[in-house]
Amino acid sequence: MLNAYIKEGELVKASQILQAEKLKDSKDIKLDQIEIALSKENFRINYYNTRIAKIQDGAKTILEYEWIGDTKACKMGVIPNYIQQKVEDRINYFRVSAGVPPIYLDSQLNDWCQRAALVMESNNKLNHEIPKIWSCYGAEAAEAAKYGLLTQNATTTLAVTSFVADQTHPTLGNRRWMLYPFSMVWGHGSTKSKCVLWALDDSRTRDTLYYSSNFIAWPYNGYINKMFLFKKWSFSIYNDLKDAQVTMMIGKVPIKLKLETVVEGYGLPTLVWTPELDTSKLKEGDKIDVTIKLKGNKTYYYTVKLFDFTP
Repeated sequence: MLNAYIKEGELVKASQILQAEKLKDSKDIKLDQIEIALSKENFRINYYNTRIAKIQDGAKTILEYEWIGDTKACKMGVIPNYIQQKVEDRINYFRVSAGVPPIYLDSQLNDWCQRAALVMESNNKLNHEIPKIWSCYGAEAAEAAKYGLLTQNATTTLAVTSFVADQTHPTLGNRRWMLYPFSMVWGHGSTKSKCVLWALDDSRTRDTLYYSSNFIAWPYNGYINKMFLFKKWSFSIYNDLKDAQVTMMIGKVPIKLKLETVVEGYGLPTLVWTPELDTSKLKEGDKIDVTIKLKGNKTYYYTVKLFDFTP
């Protein structure tokens, strides 16, 4: 039944049944094989198929989508619905994989984010507080910039991945908002080189009690494509993270790591660390065991299991 659901693309149903069966027998080899197959199909449908495709026509590269706005005329351009759907699907690929509820893109917030992206494209700068003297300024654009994640040189679905990777911020502020469990209503806008993603949202019912004993990690517990072993790892929970200890092991071999100072103010309280890990030497089937020890000896264990797959 599990294999049939996977073949038919019923991945949510398959995942629910799989989790129930694993509670009965966590060491069942067949279930482990099915989990790998499910993870790969989920990657193919909800990540790989959300890329903005390229077609090579001789020496010319034709993109599936290109921005058609105009900064001189303050024309923001319109992102087709099918591109917005790809952005939403990729956001939810990361969120659901990490055990976080999905979001949806709102058409009005999309419009405001597109206006904000135009302002930043026009002035070739990123700013959460847009000055009124900037060309193409508007109140809606300023509001979206205030509540948005901002990036340049990565747009649409590629920007989504860059926000989760968050390679340049030691606090991982972008990733923490991307995986914030209480958000639900988002917006997205992209121009030629700028992207604005409205992600600072609190629309979902807050259940801080649940997240005081259940964590959100990236990489997460379970099978993950090894391409998502980003430079910095994270563990989020509503708990006291001061003096927390993190250990990582591959088999019986410990992995050295550098733990960052805990910084509040971005989504859930979060531990951030950088492991000394050569991902080029890792292969499908490798497992990385993570242990997080908090005050009072409260300890969390999870295992990051790798697959290597390009459709």
